[in-house]
Amino acid sequence: MVGVGLARLVAASHLGYIVFLLVGGFMARRWPQLTKWHLGAIGAASVVNITGSDCPLTVWENWFLRHAGQEPYETGFISHYLVEPVYPSGIDGRVNFVMLLALTVPNALSYWRLSRSRAPKAPSPSR
Repeated sequence: MVGVGLARLVAASHLGYIVFLLVGGFMARRWPQLTKWHLGAIGAASVVNITGSDCPLTVWENWFLRHAGQEPYETGFISHYLVEPVYPSGIDGRVNFVMLLALTVPNALSYWRLSRSRAPKAPSPSR
């Protein structure tokens, strides 16, 4: 029972991490000290995806499930919880492209706006 609870806690943390990846750039506009944390989170997620490694949070969740006598899932967290309930065949090239756009476009926009808001303003001509 404890193992299932810990697996759910890891899954909730994983979902929070994904939400932070999606909205962290906008949060950084309000709280600039989050910028380094958000960029670090993007970097860590990028390393996992580029190397094709299993996400450590997925590994931990499946470990807790296994030790609680539950069947761990075979696919990744995003595929298992977010894609397969809507698109049962899982993540293919098209779904992967949409997910990449959903992460990249809002973050690029938020950091572009953040850089514009921090840029020095041109002095207005005096009369």
